[in-house]
Amino acid sequence: MKLLVLLPATVCLFLAFLSGPALAASTEHPGSVPVLLGLDSVRKELGLTKIQCGKLDQIRSGFKADARLITTRPPATPVEKTAANSTVKTLAAKYNQQATAVLTPAQHERFVQIERQIVGGLMLFQPCEQKLLGLKAAQIAALEKIRTDGEAFASRVTGTYEQGKVTPYERLAALRNFRIKQSVTCLRVLTPAQRKTFQSLQGKKFQPA
Repeated sequence: MKLLVLLPATVCLFLAFLSGPALAASTEHPGSVPVLLGLDSVRKELGLTKIQCGKLDQIRSGFKADARLITTRPPATPVEKTAANSTVKTLAAKYNQQATAVLTPAQHERFVQIERQIVGGLMLFQPCEQKLLGLKAAQIAALEKIRTDGEAFASRVTGTYEQGKVTPYERLAALRNFRIKQSVTCLRVLTPAQRKTFQSLQGKKFQPA
């Protein structure tokens, strides 16, 4: 996915930070909607008003503040990690819902098209996308394995970071590069016809600033 490679650092950060629970199969969006809607290029593409931007700024600030409480003190035990993952997933769902509620139906439709372009194959983890593309049981099972393997990888990378073996930059770079490869792997699960449909669902090409 070329767009993933060309993304602004902010988006790469959200893909890396929300690498585990935010990519759970039960979520509607694979990443942070407030972060994506904070990009000037996305706001311009959607034609957001000043009032909408103000509301989204407040939502994004709230999300960052709550997320910071988790990242400031990394969980030390398996129990704490499980609790932190659950909290991140809950936060993502809460703030994603608040952010999408600011958009008009037309803006939301275009936003999902942009989201498909940005995160690529990672969108296929979402049940709504799987249903839209008519995925078979075997395809869904294959995607679930890709997703859980990704969670295991993210956990290992985070573990090495917590042990002081890699820098924060190296951790983010490793997760970002893995997500790019994972996106391609997900797309390979689709049939040629499904890939064509997924491409058409992305709408007109989005040019990130």
